[in-house]
Amino acid sequence: MNIIRPFLICIFIIIFFIFKSIFFFDLSKGIYASTFYMAESNYFNTSLKLAARNIANHVLAEDEKILIAVVDILNTETQFRETKGDLLEEQFSDLLFEMIPEQVVPYFEIVSLRLEWINRYPEIIPEKLTENIIKITGADWLVTGTYQEKIEHISVSLKLFDINSGDIIWDTIVKSSKEEDPIMQEKNSLGSFKNNLEEDESIESLSEYSSVENLSQKDEFLKIPKGMVKIPEGEFIMGSDYGGEDELPDHLVFIKSFYLDKYEVTNFYYNKCMDCERATGGFDTMDSEKPAVYVDWINADKFCKYQNKRLPTEAEWEYAARAGSEGEYGFGEDLKLLEDFAWVETNTVEIGLWGAKNVGRKKANQWGLFDLHGNVMEWVQNYYNQDYSSSLRQQNNPIGPSFPLDEKYPLRVVRGGAWGGLNNAGSPKGVRVSKRYAYVEWTRSFQIGFRCAMDIN
Repeated sequence: MNIIRPFLICIFIIIFFIFKSIFFFDLSKGIYASTFYMAESNYFNTSLKLAARNIANHVLAEDEKILIAVVDILNTETQFRETKGDLLEEQFSDLLFEMIPEQVVPYFEIVSLRLEWINRYPEIIPEKLTENIIKITGADWLVTGTYQEKIEHISVSLKLFDINSGDIIWDTIVKSSKEEDPIMQEKNSLGSFKNNLEEDESIESLSEYSSVENLSQKDEFLKIPKGMVKIPEGEFIMGSDYGGEDELPDHLVFIKSFYLDKYEVTNFYYNKCMDCERATGGFDTMDSEKPAVYVDWINADKFCKYQNKRLPTEAEWEYAARAGSEGEYGFGEDLKLLEDFAWVETNTVEIGLWGAKNVGRKKANQWGLFDLHGNVMEWVQNYYNQDYSSSLRQQNNPIGPSFPLDEKYPLRVVRGGAWGGLNNAGSPKGVRVSKRYAYVEWTRSFQIGFRCAMDIN
């Protein structure tokens, strides 16, 4: 008995060390790989919250109600959904839901749909499963991404997509430590710029912004009116040597910074002005997201004033349409890109799709403005004159002639070309940034709409 007892104790000790070597160290390694130091965890959570606020800001800046879903944050190495990705999806969905609850598909709904589809169609591939889930939710925008997890750090790449167009609206990288400072890169069609939000800033204030720019080291922010874009001040060459005679002489113009509507004014907003009139006719539509047409210059001007805005000057319009480009188009000289940015005759009339299209469905220019090429022509503030001679000495924000050439037949400038129709307005030449049209100010046409501008006080 005395011999057996020490023998059993020895056996127990050996088993203990074997157990410890197999389980304990592996378990501790697993725990270490999935947790962070407290400071890093706080930093990561704060960065993730900032990313959610940026996306909420984009959603709130839209004129129409946007529904957003968070689906498939995949492991970068395996490209599969794994537990960590599921947790990140849930965390990010919850953050967005706290900020904009009526515009986020709840995480539990995504989980329920996923389980239901897997049970019904066990053979379905992951990509098709995700596609069907998104369709069922009715989401307009999708947040997806990948994560890469190392022993001490995690890095999450998030992308915000427009589901209808497939365009990336915004993306960011969120990391878990300050040594790997997260880069908040805003990518809508405007390009990329840094966007920093204070941690203690309330989400309610986001609804006042259509975008938020970092103005100084003191983190001051400029409030941009909803649905508008801030156009930076600068110089450009107005007119063209390659267009019509009324585009001459090309000349240097300085434009002060101002605000401009991101989209052409839609029926939804135009109908809110009880004193504003419009006609009806062929190729007309009352769809809320389509531009308001059959509006003459007088009522376009009235609507802008109703919104405490004004029509843009001809120089402001061309400057904004160019968005830094010196060529014939705001996107450059490659005409193969025209249909990516514009509704013109080749993607409307020639394939049997007549009439203006919903605003904002094509790519924006480098300053975040949509449909400046094609869709509908746009009234501007100026009277029409055959050339620019009268404004050559008005280098700063020129407003053109003060009086019409014929008071009985006052012509106003129209810009931008259209989806089709008269005067080759839907042709590549008709949608050039320097192309000028002139219509008497009481004209109401299926080709003509408008957008508004606002001074910066």
